Order: sequence, then structure tokens, then C-alpha cells
Amino acid sequence: MKRIALKTYAKILTAFFTLLGTITGCDYFEPRCEYGTPSADFVFKGKVVDKSSQKPITDIRIIHKTGYAPANDTVKTNANGEFELKFNDFPGGDHWIYAEDLDGTENGGLYGSDSLTVNSSQMKRIKKGDGSWYQGAFEKTDANFSLQKSDKKE
Repeated sequence: MKRIALKTYAKILTAFFTLLGTITGCDYFEPRCEYGTPSADFVFKGKVVDKSSQKPITDIRIIHKTGYAPANDTVKTNANGEFELKFNDFPGGDHWIYAEDLDGTENGGLYGSDSLTVNSSQMKRIKKGDGSWYQGAFEKTDANFSLQKSDKKE
């Protein structure tokens, strides 16, 4: 009886420590660009305009979102509605860019948000990699948004 109890206890401990080691040792949920991981620099340039008047919109938040990063890269449009978003990420995947109105009616109206998915094939290489893990720099110069005024009140 003691032998069965000890074997069962040993199996439970083995399973527990295996699970604990897997959860804490493997980085399933937050892959990061680290040494020995391919990475590239990305630059998104564009302009945000009012859909009906085609006038530039200032103070629109432009966000690069990833499913794994604890933080997202964010910039705001300038007085001409232009933005430049720079970040470092894994090469070869899709990138999701969102435009969102932050200040409500202070920029001429309350605008709805919009998103843009950019595939790596739509980007131009502006800098070659160094032959190791760094793949170079890529740029998209026409990441433009046309936002429509929302009917909602603040």
C-alpha cells in the first residue's frame, strides 16, 4: 500500500514540475525580438483625411497593434494630418495599423476609427540586412486613412 501511494505521489510531483517548467520556461504567449531571432525595422508613413472634405485631420492616434506585445507602438498625426510610425518587429508577417480619434470634436468633428492590414509584400526594402538575424528596414509610404465623421455626441 505504501509503495502504491509513493508511486502515485511521485507521478503527481513529476506532472506538476513538468507543467511548471513548461509554463515558466517556454515563451508561448509573448514572443519577442531577441538575440538570435530574426528582426527588421519598419516605417509606416501616411496621411489621415476627412472622408467627405479630404482635409487633413490633426491629433488622430495611429497604433501598430500586435497580438503578442504587451505594449503597442503609437504616434499622432501632425497639423497636416501626416504621421510616421517606426518600430522593430518580426519580418515577413502582417502588420495591423489603426487610426483612432482621441480628442473628440476638438479636431473639427468626432471621427470613427479605421484599420489597415499591411502584408510584407506591400512594403519596400529601404535598407539591406547585415546577413545575420537583422533583415533590414522596410517602408510603406502610402498608409493613408479616410475617416468619416461620426453621428455620436461626446
